[in-house]
Amino acid sequence: MIKYLIVSLFFFVFGCKQNEVFVGLQKNLAPEREAKIFNKISDLNKINIPLNGMIIVKENETIYTIANKYKVIPIDIIKDNNLSKPYELKPNQILFLRHENFYIVKDGDTVEKISKRFAVKKSEIIRLNNLKKPSELKVGNKILIPSLKDFSIVDLIINEKVYKKKQITKNKYISNNKKIKNAPVFAWPAKGKIIKSFGKFGKGQHYDGIDIMFGKNKPIYSAYDGEVAFVGTQIKRFGNLIILKHNNSWVTAYSNLGKHNVKIGDKIKKQQIIAYTPEDKNFFHFQLRHKRNPVNPVSYLN
Repeated sequence: MIKYLIVSLFFFVFGCKQNEVFVGLQKNLAPEREAKIFNKISDLNKINIPLNGMIIVKENETIYTIANKYKVIPIDIIKDNNLSKPYELKPNQILFLRHENFYIVKDGDTVEKISKRFAVKKSEIIRLNNLKKPSELKVGNKILIPSLKDFSIVDLIINEKVYKKKQITKNKYISNNKKIKNAPVFAWPAKGKIIKSFGKFGKGQHYDGIDIMFGKNKPIYSAYDGEVAFVGTQIKRFGNLIILKHNNSWVTAYSNLGKHNVKIGDKIKKQQIIAYTPEDKNFFHFQLRHKRNPVNPVSYLN
């Protein structure tokens, strides 16, 4: 009986000790567990960041739960709010999150320069930010960038880089019924699904190319023999942009690209790999032009 009591007491004490150790380990590993819940790739249960970027911390929220909730990077929250270790948050504390459509005005910026960089309309920047005058831009201020892309920015680049002209003439759009005679037989830059088509949309707007969806980090091919006239990444909303110049005033443009393996002046063969789709997107934008005028690529691709 005495032996039984001693054994029972041993297991009771040892069990309690084990439980204390387990709880202690739980507390010690809590930050690591919280750090792992952030998943940048997943968009499940994502909550959009307010337009002003400001949120109010709720009870029991941490840097990591907020990062996971809004799909932002924890270190960005820390830097943007000048937080110091151990990064403990208090209920009703105000935090500013880095909005993907925010841009901080730099010295020398104008509405026109920003519109070109992000491939958006000047009028949309002015409207979205309630600017009474474009000159209201102040260095260091945050402004919102419209989400709708304006692919007419390609006009500027083609004029300057291919045709060496600053002035833009109004585009003429060739319908499917008026196919240009003796046009080359262009190859599809990728075999995929067209998720946005060439043509009119909205009020007086025109989409100058097509968007092709066919997977992430997939090869994109040249539609025809030509020469690389432009390679650039400075237009943020386009990702990488490649323009190829072909014979008889034909031009092809490929944008929203991932990595590329060509440079300006390279001679390109038809169906040569020139780039890949981004690792975070499964589509890219393609344009076909003749004498600067956009034509429906579907009518010329084989």
